[in-house]
Amino acid sequence: MSFLNKFDFYKVVGDSMNPFFREGSLIVCSKNIDNLKRGSIIIFKNKPTDINNIKRIIGLPSEKIEIVDGILLINECMHEYNDSFKFPLNLSNKVNQWILTNDQYFVIGDNILSSTDSRNYGLVKKSQISYKFICKMWY
Repeated sequence: MSFLNKFDFYKVVGDSMNPFFREGSLIVCSKNIDNLKRGSIIIFKNKPTDINNIKRIIGLPSEKIEIVDGILLINECMHEYNDSFKFPLNLSNKVNQWILTNDQYFVIGDNILSSTDSRNYGLVKKSQISYKFICKMWY
């Protein structure tokens, strides 16, 4: 496989990843989705709409994610970056606990108040993930 076959370009649509990405940002993504970590930004197909989404991974396979009083807990503990993950609870979302299987991820947009993400449509399976963000080309 050639070097160019391992990467692709993606144009960001929407504002759910503001301020990290603005709408129209051009980014380089890797087709290698191994070694996904908390904080990785991924592009995936959302099952209900089958359109591409871009979000940040917060919950990893086999973890328990909870939102308690607007605080995100991972395996019943505040994450070390808890200030970054503190947000108002989306009151329209009655589910506030997710237990991930060995191939699921919990994702959230950086623009937390304007993001439709795992809090709304549920967990993302690894098979839905197409790319992993590498770098910005144009902001």
